[in-house]
Amino acid sequence: MLKRYLPSCTLYPANLALLQRVFDQVCCERAYEAQSLDAEIAATTLLHLFQHGMTNEAALLAEMRRWQQEFIRRAS
Repeated sequence: MLKRYLPSCTLYPANLALLQRVFDQVCCERAYEAQSLDAEIAATTLLHLFQHGMTNEAALLAEMRRWQQEFIRRAS
C-alpha cells in the first residue's frame, strides 16, 4: 500500500522498510483499512515527515501518534 504514495525520488530498501513498519503500526493502532482515505492520509503524512528529515523510526511513530491525536481533538 505504501508504495503507491512514494515520491519520484529514490528511497533505499532500508528506508522503505522503515516507512512500511511505521505505516503498518499506525494502521494497526487505528484500525485503518489499507485502501482507506485514513490510510492514504497517514501514508502521505509519513512520507512528508521522512522527506523533511525525520528519519528515526521511533520519532516517526511518536509524531504520527501525536498528529493523529491532534487531528482527533480538532475533529471533536
